[in-house]
Amino acid sequence: MLDQAEIVAIIEEATQQRGWISNAYAQVEYLLGDLIIRCRQFPEYAEQTAMFTHSATKRVAKLRAMLNIEGPLSVYAGPIAQVLDAFSANHDIRNLLAHGFCIFHFTPTGDAGLEFQKFERGDVNNGQEPDILIRQTFRLIDLEYFRTQFVAQSQNALELFAQVHFDLGWGELDPATLQEGWFGLEIKEPEIPEEHG
Repeated sequence: MLDQAEIVAIIEEATQQRGWISNAYAQVEYLLGDLIIRCRQFPEYAEQTAMFTHSATKRVAKLRAMLNIEGPLSVYAGPIAQVLDAFSANHDIRNLLAHGFCIFHFTPTGDAGLEFQKFERGDVNNGQEPDILIRQTFRLIDLEYFRTQFVAQSQNALELFAQVHFDLGWGELDPATLQEGWFGLEIKEPEIPEEHG
């Protein structure tokens, strides 16, 4: 049976993994928006860049449409499409972790996990209920797996977009200045002095 200190440690570690996942997703989400806004200078993309969207799925759709137009992004169509595919594949996990109600569960044998619950609109036109409760439990090993995936995808996106920036003369992101593994650095926990009894 887990004691209180072990429970708190698991919850804190899970919350840290959840934070890495959210941050890595947000990095890519930002880069997609940045690319859309910067491409306003190209008349080929006027329709797709006229209105900014905060929706991640709409940003993906706009960029996919832009990749189907002959223009400055054409040379990057394959790599950007890969970023969009990876980003889209993680959308549901990120939304559940970011917006889900969280419950901690553990067993007498010491297994533990966090269950996330979130309501989504069902597709009533395809026989679904109007509201669907999504539930999924993540053990620490699951969150570590997703953290690794999200961080690697964020790193790949940053490297690609840095090259796009550099090639198109925007220059804020220079691929020559990026260091390998910048995003996946392990952060040491601060040393906390023992409480005085």
